[in-house]
Amino acid sequence: MDELEHLLVDTQGFNDGTFQRAITPCSNYVSGAQNLGRETAAQWIRVSFHDFATANVAEGTGGMDASIQFETDRAENSGAAMNDSMAFFAPFSNAHVSMADLIALSVVISIAGCSDPPLVVPLRGGRIDATEGGATGVPEPESSLRETLEIMEKAGFSMQDTIMLTACGHSMGSVHHAGFPQVVNESAVTPDNLGGGIHFDATADVFDDLVVHEYLNWQGQKGGALVTTENITVRSDLRLYTADSNATMHLLASSTEYFKQSCVEIFGRMLNTVPAGVHLTDAVQPLSVKPVNVSLTLDSHGDIVFSGYVRLLSSQFSQASAVSVSWISRNGSRDASQIVNVHVLRLGGGIFGETFYHGFSASIPSASGISAFTIHIDDNGKVQTFDNAGQMYALQDVGFLLSDRSTLDEDGSVNITAAVLTSPGVINVSANLAIPTRVIGSLGPRIGHKEVDLASKAELGAYTLYSGAVDINTMHVEQTTVDIVSRTEQHTYVDEFRRFNGGGRAIGL
Repeated sequence: MDELEHLLVDTQGFNDGTFQRAITPCSNYVSGAQNLGRETAAQWIRVSFHDFATANVAEGTGGMDASIQFETDRAENSGAAMNDSMAFFAPFSNAHVSMADLIALSVVISIAGCSDPPLVVPLRGGRIDATEGGATGVPEPESSLRETLEIMEKAGFSMQDTIMLTACGHSMGSVHHAGFPQVVNESAVTPDNLGGGIHFDATADVFDDLVVHEYLNWQGQKGGALVTTENITVRSDLRLYTADSNATMHLLASSTEYFKQSCVEIFGRMLNTVPAGVHLTDAVQPLSVKPVNVSLTLDSHGDIVFSGYVRLLSSQFSQASAVSVSWISRNGSRDASQIVNVHVLRLGGGIFGETFYHGFSASIPSASGISAFTIHIDDNGKVQTFDNAGQMYALQDVGFLLSDRSTLDEDGSVNITAAVLTSPGVINVSANLAIPTRVIGSLGPRIGHKEVDLASKAELGAYTLYSGAVDINTMHVEQTTVDIVSRTEQHTYVDEFRRFNGGGRAIGL
């Protein structure tokens, strides 16, 4: 889950995953002109609901599976939000992060990024993308109360759950004439609001409880167009809110803290509703200490260059912390010379606070090599050693990608070079490519795989260089990754999830 943790934590400054930029500021519309009156953060919340709402928990089908990417032309998914969001998410999908996980991430980022202090919905990973559209049946403005509640009951949500999810989801955003002319009159269209949007509350770009108070007090936006529209048949929010005589809405209005915690819980349940057989990870936790983009390469003499960054969270460490990295040789030995002090400092941040990146680079004789490393931090005299809970940070040097000698062009031309420790016991060296490929009927990719056998070309120090070339058809060069697999008579060594053009791999705690 290192890649998902990266997108969740690293949203500003150095090593910015760039995902949150789309909703910075929260009023931003990343997919078009600002005077369309659309808001990407609110779109993301809506998309997640539409992906989830056709779940049938008794049958184990539907839920958060990104089937929405095949369903954007359905009337029940009207409006720009679906295609806008799928087009934005697609370049972030790779072998380790599914489109379904990105939809879930978008909800967490939207709520945390648009609330102060950040309100964080726990994010679990491991969702699996559907390969085709799922069942129909997302509630629409015209749906009767009975129809809506029957749909939500199949998804595992009670009437109170449904009211809470609707109120929480409508804390941000608008209903637009462009997508829902039966709800919003054309008079809402203005030069500064070309989509004809009517906000749910007066703080449409802030995740807060104002939508509940404006509805109950009949002030401001009064809950939005799905409450107040002149067309009685499409007052779907009003039908829901009054289904229990506003009792749930009064509960949500009882305190800001109750509203926030209710929304965290209800969104969490929605995001964790997945098809049978999908096993989600534990909630992704921001790592206080994280090795990032750690990689090996060879210098011109054949010695190993060991480099990367150590990321620290400001909630646990000060910017003045001194960081060093020590390592263990290939044979398991360690001596005092096998340590490098970190000098390069870069600043990042996000919803979990500032991040401090300490860069390092060390030359290691190829004869001795490296098998693992530890991190040492001195924060104003408080010295701590981080060793991956006693397991060390493993880093095999038997076979690895030489990213500085490997390329992937925009036209799909791939050249791969790997270094493998010279040995008569080497049986085979291959590169397993994970390739985001286009799918008919969807803006999102499917991850295809291609294995390329590498042939020995030259020797450099203690290593033999293996190379191979292939042409591929990829949607997104930057998300095409490679595993280098070196098979010997006794073991198989894998250098996993490497990017081209100098990209490294994050190693998690």
